[in-house]
Amino acid sequence: MRIHPSVPSGYLKVAIAFFLCTSGAQMTMAQQTPNRKENASKADTTAKAKTIDEVVVVGYGKQKKTNLTTAVSTIDSKMLEDRPSPTIANMIQGAAPGLTVTRSSGKVGGQGLNLQIRGVTSASGSVNPLYVIDGVVSSESTFVSLNPDDIDNISILKDGGATAIYGAQSAGGVILVTTKRGKSGKARISFSSNMGFQRPMNLPKRLTLIEEMEYMNLARKNAGLAPEYKDDDLAYARQGTEFVLDPTNNLWRTYNQQDFIKATLRDVYTLINNNVQVSGGNEKVTYMASIGNMQQNGIFKVGEDLFSRWNARINVSAKVNDYLKLDINSAYTSQATDNPQDGGNGLEGGGNSIFRQMYNSRSRFPIFNPDGSYYISGTSSYFGYALLKDGGFNRDRKENFFNNITATITNLAKGLDFKLVYGRETTDQENKNFRRTVSYFAGPTASSIKKLNDPNNYSVTNYKTVTENFQGMVDYDLKLTGGHNFHLLGGYQLQKYRYSYLQASTKNLFVNDNPSLGFTSDAINKSNAEGVSSDIMQSYFGRFNYNYKEKYLFEATIRSDESSRLTDGDRIKIFPSFSLGWNIAKETWFDKISGNVLNEFKPRVSWAKVGSNVGIGYYDYIAQLSTGTSLVLGNGRQTYVYQNSLPAMLLGWETVETRNLGIDFSLFNRKLTGTFDYYNKYNNNMLVPVSLPATIGISTPKQNAGRLKVWGWEATLGYKDKIGKDFGYSITANVSDSQNKLLWYGGSSNSISAGVNTLVEGYALNSVWGYKTDGYFQNQSDVDKAPSYKKLLNKAGVPGIGDVRYVDIDGNGEISSGKGTVADHGDLVYLGDTNPRYQFGFNVAMNYKNIDFSFFIQGIAKRRFKPGNELMQPAIQPWNLPMTFQMDYWTPDNPNAAFPRPYLSGDHNFVNSDKWFINGAYARLKNVQLGYSLSKEALKNMPISRMRIYISGEDLLTFSKLGVFKGTIDPEQPQGVVGGYPFAQTVSLGVNIDF
Repeated sequence: MRIHPSVPSGYLKVAIAFFLCTSGAQMTMAQQTPNRKENASKADTTAKAKTIDEVVVVGYGKQKKTNLTTAVSTIDSKMLEDRPSPTIANMIQGAAPGLTVTRSSGKVGGQGLNLQIRGVTSASGSVNPLYVIDGVVSSESTFVSLNPDDIDNISILKDGGATAIYGAQSAGGVILVTTKRGKSGKARISFSSNMGFQRPMNLPKRLTLIEEMEYMNLARKNAGLAPEYKDDDLAYARQGTEFVLDPTNNLWRTYNQQDFIKATLRDVYTLINNNVQVSGGNEKVTYMASIGNMQQNGIFKVGEDLFSRWNARINVSAKVNDYLKLDINSAYTSQATDNPQDGGNGLEGGGNSIFRQMYNSRSRFPIFNPDGSYYISGTSSYFGYALLKDGGFNRDRKENFFNNITATITNLAKGLDFKLVYGRETTDQENKNFRRTVSYFAGPTASSIKKLNDPNNYSVTNYKTVTENFQGMVDYDLKLTGGHNFHLLGGYQLQKYRYSYLQASTKNLFVNDNPSLGFTSDAINKSNAEGVSSDIMQSYFGRFNYNYKEKYLFEATIRSDESSRLTDGDRIKIFPSFSLGWNIAKETWFDKISGNVLNEFKPRVSWAKVGSNVGIGYYDYIAQLSTGTSLVLGNGRQTYVYQNSLPAMLLGWETVETRNLGIDFSLFNRKLTGTFDYYNKYNNNMLVPVSLPATIGISTPKQNAGRLKVWGWEATLGYKDKIGKDFGYSITANVSDSQNKLLWYGGSSNSISAGVNTLVEGYALNSVWGYKTDGYFQNQSDVDKAPSYKKLLNKAGVPGIGDVRYVDIDGNGEISSGKGTVADHGDLVYLGDTNPRYQFGFNVAMNYKNIDFSFFIQGIAKRRFKPGNELMQPAIQPWNLPMTFQMDYWTPDNPNAAFPRPYLSGDHNFVNSDKWFINGAYARLKNVQLGYSLSKEALKNMPISRMRIYISGEDLLTFSKLGVFKGTIDPEQPQGVVGGYPFAQTVSLGVNIDF
């Protein structure tokens, strides 16, 4: 379904005005506002004391916040309200300490999101959080596709004491989502609408044609090569000539052409959200039903670049009798993504992707010949426009059904409850990719027509995922005289997972439009594939809680997991935990000391063992067979079957031992609240590859032999108060840090090279090594004194004036990496690592009478990275063209320039060094919002109980120390737009109405 929404002129004027006001800088941010949804005219951000009965959702249940002994952060639904963002993940970035949300792309329908809790957990792969929605295990893709308006709260379980009850799936932390439910009372209808206007961030500016020509000629001259452009070429460029017919070959010579980027990309595009919610009920039955739609246009103005999502949900709670209660949750999500056709080169990323073509193509190359046909000729010519407009399509459709039912039998005996849960989630996805043949001409009388996507080809792939979850649990509460309180939870869980796909493709279709798999007679180029995988996990779990008058707190959990992914003898693993807490502020003697100033002071400690199945395949413990066609027998190649790897007979879960020490406190009648946690994690049986002789001829298995240490801390601080009768405000801040060290990886990870080294024993994952620099060679005397660059360049290269000068650390007269080991690394020095440090979030929310205002700042205080090669290395290859910010290069009059002298293929200037690993710290205005709620007097003659209008901005400002790269790359997207779909700033106008 194509969405090309018309934009009302009034909306557009307001949005453009807001853009102009904020165009001086770039930024991103998230919000936490007063409770506008419930009563926007009197948003309650006062410093009224929190009740001690505040409840927090934890694994398989709920607990009073005051009794928690583990590290749990919560994100309220207010954080998600009225945000012009396509996914929840963006909204919670920076909202909780220890939660890291990264994105690598601004692509509609796929932003390359990654969520991580408390840093890395393993070197075997990314250990992502476990997602649990309404008590049932789900997936990250389902989580990020949820309708934010349907969410009541999110709990982030961080330490092992909180997560161990989920056992082998919990090493990466747990994200618990609770959706909204109805309340007893008359039906309430809520409508919200939000229209956002987006514009791309950090688009580099190309040089003018004459600037590009002069730069490339200079780069070739410095490299000892003949110029690319002759005097007549420069003259045509200055005169504004577009086409000249070359009499020597009867082909076009081209100059002064249409800007590829302006012809291809939009300046402004739209994001629209509409939601309707109905809730209500009586003493027996309550309900909440909702439907929401999001439509997002992408940056490409040619080709298909659209994303649409529909969400529907109904949650019903029914009290059947005094003993039985039923909770039914049913949700449906439909997503449609229409991506531009890229001809197999990729829309973003490396190779010859569309974005890379736009910035790596000569600006003198046109899109069309004078006769209107596509022009594609010469090195680095641009054919992306032809692919986008006429190259076919890449369409993805996805449907998700998420259903669960919970039956709770209460008071089987005093304090004894029994609960049964059944959940089923199915996801069906279909991808259709058609590469349409596009013809183009190299000149007015070219003897042959050339083609892209030749032959045309068409593929259809269907995916299906089915997850089933059954739980049976018993809860028992016992309160004894004298203040002794006990709680017992025991349960059984069975999880089944099945994934399948079916793919078919063909080439040489009869038609070049409206493809079908049957429209071909090419039997040779037809192909099909099918795959099925499944696993089962069976678990028993329990939790014991004890507190004495809510002062002395103890909790212990245990879980036994049995997985089909492991051999019979190693399938079962036990994961225990315990935690302690002391509510010192509840001691009678403490009041005398604190003077009622300190309302809560609770130190707590936890220890646990949790598990991870990252890196373990479905069938690693058995011999697996594959087919090949490289065997030649008789007159041709023959299909054969072979064993592709050794079975991993001793493979087991990675087990992570965690420790956490924390403090919760509140002061001044709970106006000021805060937490602090220090933690460490030891992965003592991390998966590492087995080292066997290469003569074995097949892939070797993994074994549990690696060790990784992770440690860090987290802090939050919040203050809420009210000034007078009409003004209320709240301020919250959080900051966290995480570090790691690879202790052991089989003894084989001691080699290093210049750049990012993922695995080096004794150092952090993704450690950075590079050469130390000392400015540029300023004169021939500097060059004559320089050490040899031969090993650095792996050729007989000699540096020149204006080149980067490297420091000979070991003093041996040459710049090299030695033996490339930790013991002998030559002139390489350790530059740190690329892991983010000191992540923070800062939120302010306030209201005055009917006006509310909030802003949220998110960022990282310490990080290093290297920009993408195209943005760092002008003319490193003939197609790596310079941009405006790269004009700050060395000359005798500019000796301290940002870039060395132009030099074609000057890779010696861009080796990994301290010059190019830059400061990636940033602070981003994630969200800012201003709202006004109409008074009851203004609504008295309308069938409306509440109406709020607002303007909201997302990612409007970014403060960084990127130096010359500022405004060209994003701190979250170091490769820049040349390698990735750009992020977008968003300004939106919205309304909330309750009937």
